[in-house]
Amino acid sequence: DAGDAFRRVAPLTLAGAVTLTMIGYLGRARRWSLLLGRCGIALPTWTSYRLTLVGTFYGMMTPGRVGEFARVLHVPGRRSAMLASVVWDRVADVLILEALCVPAFALVPAWRGPLLWAYLGLVACTLGGISVLGSPAVARWAGRVLPFLSGPAERWGANSRSLLRGGASLASFAWGGFFYVFMYAAAWLLLHDLAPGTLPRLMLGLPVIPLLGNLPVALGGLGLREQVSASIFRQFGAGAATG
Repeated sequence: DAGDAFRRVAPLTLAGAVTLTMIGYLGRARRWSLLLGRCGIALPTWTSYRLTLVGTFYGMMTPGRVGEFARVLHVPGRRSAMLASVVWDRVADVLILEALCVPAFALVPAWRGPLLWAYLGLVACTLGGISVLGSPAVARWAGRVLPFLSGPAERWGANSRSLLRGGASLASFAWGGFFYVFMYAAAWLLLHDLAPGTLPRLMLGLPVIPLLGNLPVALGGLGLREQVSASIFRQFGAGAATG
């Protein structure tokens, strides 16, 4: 059944979707450049683009795609500043995905079950994580409890405050939006061949797949993402194999 679904996608459709995806990654690359610049590290957008793709490759082999953080190893500069930029880059991405999921849960009554509770739990964890990561008091507490972390914790706090004052702002979310506009366009092309009769409704559910499919319980989301996709497509009447 999955093979039949694959064969419904025309080669030209696949080429168009790949092209749109690669253009979309310019948005993520530009956002990372902005965040690094806020920490005093200059990284041209083209270099950021290449390293963002490298990080995506690393993320395919690690739980929850945490391997994406390894892209900082390819950039000369202060590790604490670069780590803060990658963490807040990822946080911005999660916040955008969570916002994009709201229409699906609001408009699809069938989703107000286990999927909704998983989503709400993830939103709560995100907000709690932001409060902890951005709190100077937590950084000071970590330094007191674990003295060997006092220096890194202080540097983390300083870099995070710098980013939150302006780096992780509207420009960051705008470039993240740029990325998802092209992801949606690529998905529209693919779904036009895969499940044309359910296209508008399925577009609503797309953000849930990367959001829940990247929970840190599987390498690169492999298996988990497919399970979430199968569940969503089945609920929209498009079939698990198509998902």
